[in-house]
Amino acid sequence: MLKKIIIPVVAVIVILGAAYWIKNKYYPINTNQPAHQQTNSQKFEEQTFTYDLTSLQEKCQLNSEMACAVELAVKCTINPDFNGCKDAKLPNFIFMSDPSLQRPSQISFKISKIKPITADLVEIHTQSTCNGNWFGLCSGNIIYVLVPNGEHWRVKDVYAIEL
Repeated sequence: MLKKIIIPVVAVIVILGAAYWIKNKYYPINTNQPAHQQTNSQKFEEQTFTYDLTSLQEKCQLNSEMACAVELAVKCTINPDFNGCKDAKLPNFIFMSDPSLQRPSQISFKISKIKPITADLVEIHTQSTCNGNWFGLCSGNIIYVLVPNGEHWRVKDVYAIEL
């Protein structure tokens, strides 16, 4: 009788331990952020970032992995043939090529809110403007849904909301 209870209890402990180890190895949460980085992130959220088809830079100049993921999605919206877009696992609609969609050649955004949903799901709320229509996903209140992609983040979905 005792063996029937001990074996499942040990199995549950091993499974929970493995799940805890995997979560911490692949999705670590850094709670020891220095105070000077916290102040920079407040200033960072106050900035407006503008991207133009004629002057897209290869490297992300932002100091946040999440903001770099949003930046890449914006660059790929402007130019789906941009370096790194095909491998970025972005939503498929970003790569659609129909002139009636009015793909923008210039997009600006300002991060208004970073909303963690779970440890591996974050929403970045932006105030955006663009010179096209693009499904209504480049002007107004645009939300980028981010998920981990190895050591970085990637945009899993994009949607707009009205306030």
